[in-house]
Parts: sequence; C-alpha cells; structure tokens
Amino acid sequence: MKTFRGLEEGKAGLIAANPWLNPQASESTLSFLEQAFGERISPEEAVRRIIDIVRVDGDEGIRDLARKFDGVELSALEVTHEEIARAYDSVDTHVIDAMHKAAEEIEAFHEQQSRTGWMDFERGVGQLIRPVQRAGIYVPGGRAAYPSTVLMIGIPARVANVPEIFVTTPARANGIVAPVTLVACSIARINRVFRVGGPQGVAAFALGTESVPQVDKIFGPGNLLVQLAKKAVYGVVGVDSLQGATETLVIGDDRSDPTLCAADLLAQAEHDPEARVVMVTTSERMATRTGRELERQLRDLPENSPAHLSTQTGGFVIVDTDDEVADFCNAFAPEHLCIMTQDPHALIPRLRNAGGIFVGEHSPEVFADYIAGPSHSMPTGGAARYSSPVNVFEFLKVTSLVAVPEDRLQALGPSGIAIARAEGLVAHANALEIRMEAESAIDPAD
Repeated sequence: MKTFRGLEEGKAGLIAANPWLNPQASESTLSFLEQAFGERISPEEAVRRIIDIVRVDGDEGIRDLARKFDGVELSALEVTHEEIARAYDSVDTHVIDAMHKAAEEIEAFHEQQSRTGWMDFERGVGQLIRPVQRAGIYVPGGRAAYPSTVLMIGIPARVANVPEIFVTTPARANGIVAPVTLVACSIARINRVFRVGGPQGVAAFALGTESVPQVDKIFGPGNLLVQLAKKAVYGVVGVDSLQGATETLVIGDDRSDPTLCAADLLAQAEHDPEARVVMVTTSERMATRTGRELERQLRDLPENSPAHLSTQTGGFVIVDTDDEVADFCNAFAPEHLCIMTQDPHALIPRLRNAGGIFVGEHSPEVFADYIAGPSHSMPTGGAARYSSPVNVFEFLKVTSLVAVPEDRLQALGPSGIAIARAEGLVAHANALEIRMEAESAIDPAD
C-alpha cells in the first residue's frame, strides 16, 4: 500500500471521480463480452442488448442468455417450494442456527425505525406512508453463495410490511440454486425465488416476463453488468443504489492495535481486486506498523486472494490533526468507516459521510456483515454523501395527503392565486378563485 503525506495529497491520490460517469470494465469482462456477442462492445452496450432480449423474448430470452453466458440449461425459472424445503437437508444445522440468530438481530434493529404517517386535521395536511407492493432483491451467486445478502435486504423489507418480496439469483452449472441461499430465503420469508442471474435478472424484475413478475423497486449488489442494468432500468422501476467494489477506511492513532487495523483492511481487500482499502492517521509510526502487519497477514492468505491485488492500490494517509482526519473521511465518504483510536467516540460528531461507522476494537465491520443488525448493503463510490444503507425507509413511499378545511382555503387561497398568476398559470388561479367565490356566496343562515 502506498503512503500519502498530507490531506491534499491523500485526497488527490485516493479519492476517485464518480465511477458511474465513465464505468471501467476489466479486460476479462471485455473479453467475456466479446466472446458472448462476437464483437468488442462496451458493458453499457451489452446491458442494453440484454435488456432488449428480455423485453422482446421474455422467458425464452432468459434461457438463451443463461446458456450463452453461464453454460446453464434452465427449465423452470422459478424455484419451487419443494426445492426450498429440500435445501435444508443440504445445509449444516450450525449454519441454519446462525442464520436464524442473524435474522433475529436484523429484525430487532430494523423494528426500531418508525414507519407511521401523520395527519394535522386543523391544517388539513398529512402524509400516508405505505410500502411498495413488490420488492425484487438481486442476490449474487453462481460460483459462490451469499445468504447474508438475502437476510440483510429481505428482512428490512419484511419489517416494512412489503406484501410481495422476490429474490432472483444465478443458478449453478446444474441449474440448482445454492441450498444455503434457499434456506436464507425461507428464513427471511421471501415470497418467490427465481434462478435468473446477471443483467437479465434485473431486466426481468424491471420489465416482467411470463414467469417473473415486474416489481416496483430493485435492491441488491452485483457485478458491474448487474449495476449497469439497475442504472438502465431506473425510471421504469426504482432502485436502491449503484453498488461498486467494497471499500473500507480505518482511522488509527498511536494507541491503535496494528494487528487489528491490518485484519480489518484485509477483510475487505479479499472481496474484490477493485476493493479500496485505506487507513488515515495522525501517526506515521502507526501507519508503518500497520503496513508491516498487513504484509505479514497477507502472506497467510491464499495465493489467489483478491487482497494481493487490491492492497496495491490502497493507501495510508498521514495527516496532522483530527480535524484533517475527519475532513478526509467526509471527502472519501466510505462504505465502511472503522474507528480504531484510543477514544473512538470523540470523532463521531465530526463524521458526516459513511455507510456505516464501526466504533472501537470490539465492533469490527465483519461482525456487522453478518450479525450486528444493520444491513450490510451500503453505499459505495462516495454515494454515502447522499444515500444510506438499505433500511426500512428504502421500502416505503410517502403520499402527501391534503384535506383542507374551508376556512383555511379562504385564508390561504389568495396567496396561491397570486403565485399562480405570477407563473402565468391562469387556470390554476381560476381553480382557486371559483372555489373561494362559491364558498363566500353561501349564506351562513342556509
């Protein structure tokens, strides 16, 4: 990992431009797309073509894409209840018990989020708060299984009282969805599960097919093509966010434990070669010690671990003051922000932008990945400046309610008329004037 001295050098070296303005695909992704489509095309063009195939050909288009991209022959796109029930037989009971415990913690956390509307009868205004009718969750899969993603998104949806919650996830080479993922779907009480992966899974949720129903909002992580598909269908349906490679920012000082700091950096570095891992500190000594410890722990990881690549683009930022530490953190706006200082709570009031803040040595980010309670589906790529982790509110929508009493119409109507005429909207003004004249013409004695 590189070392950057000073706030501005750290910002210049480690804070990248918005990754969605000009998405960069790896050479392996570009080669894969060239093999699939017979020509060199951009990821955006590939996603556009995939969405068109799903729109025109529906289920059969999805089967063709699964055959072309994954070498999988799909018959029924929906996973049956019998398949889900059988999945329990293939999962260790210890894992099942752990997922039940995680589900309890996730539900307890999200139950704390208020979801009630309100009405001010005197003023005649209020809000109705209702869940979306259908939520679609994309769960990565295929070569690996991520049951925690089912729990971390499906349970907040259930707490929000979403009537219909669906999951789509890639099938393995034999056409079967990973049993541990299906058990997680059962625990989270997912209504329906589909074995459709990649951008076509997102397209199916956005457009609907013969087997896959259209949803109102799509959630979930995934590779570049999946996220570009979410970007492309936004406006047809809602999406939670565009989630890029994972990232973690560790704050340290002279009293930090370099072994723990290095362990937390590597825990995220092993996710993806593009993962971004950074430490910011006022102590050059701590940066040096953590760097040495990171190299030691890195040698113990498998040779094919993505951490060997991602740490090469990570960095240590050495600044002079705690104010500069906070300044760098807020500019970076990390997905995960781990405070490993002697007094970790002291910094929190100055930290504005982060998906999650993990306070002290006993609150590692990996604990929150599975069991702490908050959803691990968090904003990346600086999006923590304006967005939040998946939570109950992401599944809710607000409808404004206006039921104005007559005296309030008479009192405020003239102001509305004045603004309407200032905007040149005569019919708007008339719609108010007609009502006010009609009300004033009524004899109170009648």
